[in-house]
Amino acid sequence: MRVLGADHPATLTTRNNLASWRGRAGDAAGAAQAFADLLEPMVRVLGEDHPHARMVRHSLDRWRKEAERTPDVRIDRS
Repeated sequence: MRVLGADHPATLTTRNNLASWRGRAGDAAGAAQAFADLLEPMVRVLGEDHPHARMVRHSLDRWRKEAERTPDVRIDRS
């Protein structure tokens, strides 16, 4: 069995996909945070100008804007 590390490009791609699906599922703030967490390792591993690093920056901006315009929805379960 081969195990990929946290900085492996396939792992970073998976994190990107999960962040994107999180936003599409309605959690814009969670997606923005996931992209913010992903940006540093993506830039460190692939480089500042790599297309995937630029895509993460773009997605981060998109979901931050979406989170700002979407009201915070809380469900009171008491």
